Amino acid sequence: MRRIDRIIGFESDNAIAVEFGRERIRSVRKIIHLYYLAILAPFVGVAWVKWDHPATRLVGMILLIAVALRFRHWMVPQPSGKSEDVNPIAARITGGMVILLSCAQTYFYLSVAFAIAAASPQGVGWLQVLGLGLLTALAQGAALTGIIFASRVIFFCFVLPLVLAILYLFAAENLVASSAVVVLTAVSFYLAETSHKMQLRLFKAQYDADQALLRMEKVNLELTDARRNVQHRAEYDDLTGVRNRFAFIRDVEEILADGRCGLLALVDLDRFKPINDLYGHHAGDQVLRYVARRLQRVVPPHAIVGRLGGDEFGLFVSAPDCVNELSSLVAMCDRALDHLRRPIRLSNTVVRVGASAGARLVASDTTDVGQALREADVALYVAKREGDETTKLFDQKISDETLRTHAIEAELIKLDSDEYLSLAYQPIVNLRTGDLASFEALARWYHPTLGEVSPVQFIPIAERLGRIREITLTLLDKALEFAADWQPPCRLSFNLSAAHICGEDAADEIVALISRKQFPSNRLQFEITETAMLVNFEVARRNVEILRRAGCRIALDDFGAGFASLVYLREIKFDKVKIDGSLIREARHPKGRDMLRGVIKMIEAMKLESVAEYIATAEDHEAALALGAGFGQGFYLGRPLSRGGVLDLLRKHRSRPPANIDSLPGHHASVRGALKTDAMGKMRLLPVLANR
Repeated sequence: MRRIDRIIGFESDNAIAVEFGRERIRSVRKIIHLYYLAILAPFVGVAWVKWDHPATRLVGMILLIAVALRFRHWMVPQPSGKSEDVNPIAARITGGMVILLSCAQTYFYLSVAFAIAAASPQGVGWLQVLGLGLLTALAQGAALTGIIFASRVIFFCFVLPLVLAILYLFAAENLVASSAVVVLTAVSFYLAETSHKMQLRLFKAQYDADQALLRMEKVNLELTDARRNVQHRAEYDDLTGVRNRFAFIRDVEEILADGRCGLLALVDLDRFKPINDLYGHHAGDQVLRYVARRLQRVVPPHAIVGRLGGDEFGLFVSAPDCVNELSSLVAMCDRALDHLRRPIRLSNTVVRVGASAGARLVASDTTDVGQALREADVALYVAKREGDETTKLFDQKISDETLRTHAIEAELIKLDSDEYLSLAYQPIVNLRTGDLASFEALARWYHPTLGEVSPVQFIPIAERLGRIREITLTLLDKALEFAADWQPPCRLSFNLSAAHICGEDAADEIVALISRKQFPSNRLQFEITETAMLVNFEVARRNVEILRRAGCRIALDDFGAGFASLVYLREIKFDKVKIDGSLIREARHPKGRDMLRGVIKMIEAMKLESVAEYIATAEDHEAALALGAGFGQGFYLGRPLSRGGVLDLLRKHRSRPPANIDSLPGHHASVRGALKTDAMGKMRLLPVLANR
């Protein structure tokens, strides 16, 4: 069957020729009635005078049935997939019908012509019949022009037999005319073949042009899609689907250019890094998607939500009258933060994140959105420092603080580590015996123009500028030199910053300094907060192990201020736990008292010493002692002392133990009374050297 399909042109190695043949078949449908007219008209003309001839009746019946069936086939639209151009069976039937009709007509015209020639040998009636037959064949060939199989069937099955008959009957009488018939027949066949080839070439050119156009359209669509994708990727965050930093800033600029104002807020997640550390980055990515969707749901439809980087998102909400609607805009931002604090269900766990926001009111005449973002970021830093997980609005106070921060940065960059930096020492007391157990070294910086700079200010800046290592080692050197003459068992307690303890060589540098100073390592204690663990847990744990092997004691500071402390108590071996002052303050109430009791009992069960921080009043002292805390620290027990104050206190303890806490230097009624307006807890030097 495939060979038949190749003969009739339905299949071919030349895909263009096949497509050309199918296209010609589709076009023939429009003029097929002319083909059947070319069959019937001459047949009727001859049959009219030769109806009594047997061939007339036989061929007439064949033509009548074939034409009726095929004419209906060609005129009625075919179902999809049933036409000759796509259906091989229909193509074979059509090819067979062309052969049948051509052979039937040949038989008819030859029979009639030879009958006339036999009846009248001298007449030329037969020539009229054969001439009409040739014209009929040529007309049918013209009707099916372009379908090369049909043209060849008509030539070989219809034209050629008639020409041979003419030569047979006429050649002897007129050889020249017979030769002319042969030449004309050959020329007509050549023209038919050449015409087919020319049409095929033209079709190929058109086909190639159409294919090129299709390729161009495809490329154009691909370029359009690629341009759309690039534009989307350039404007939207791939992970969360919200606007990226560039598009967010541009959108805000466009709104401001339209004369509108609004609230620009930066939202930063709290407790996000532990999720990445504990559950993997895939879980962190899921959390970021949840956060983006929640922000989009809680803000108005016209608000802009963007992811500015990491776990930081941007919000911009416009309003007709921003000044009068400021409180409602800030409240809306606070509602967004409330939504973010709701539990997030992951595939195998439920997690919670918090969030803080810094906001800046942006007027329509604002020209630098980047500067507004930086100011909102400053407000965000203040919000995170205060720890309330609310929205902090950038104001003049924060602006002044920012200017001071920039001044501190400038001075820290050019600061000689030994210049202006000093230490104060706050006593840590055994609550049960009243003995002096140790001193915590706290950093101090008094600048000639800036005045006294709080460690809360300059330590984070030093970490950001990369100077904390240098400052820490310099202050540790001073502390070791001063504490070398302290009478045992009084220890030196020293805070290590998160940025420093997470440095690869931090512990080795500290051990080398201790060895160089020949300081007894068993009299040295390092305090580390949860913050240090959050920065780089593995490096921090390795450094802690090195310090412990060197003989130093390790204390976990601010226990209870975060949610991951129990994890660190399990993963890292500590000697002492310093209970955060928030728990001490809460113990002034019955419910908080029960919580503090439980925390102290848990620490005792782990065979660790406990230190109650922020003991600011006699009630705090009595509560900590009654609930089982071993050691205490705070303004009530002793303020930070200078070197001279430390030496005086040490001499008093060597000469006679104090009968009660009021005999300690600096502790009298006026001091304790002033504590109500003074700092009630310790002023933390970040995780490093703090002011208590």
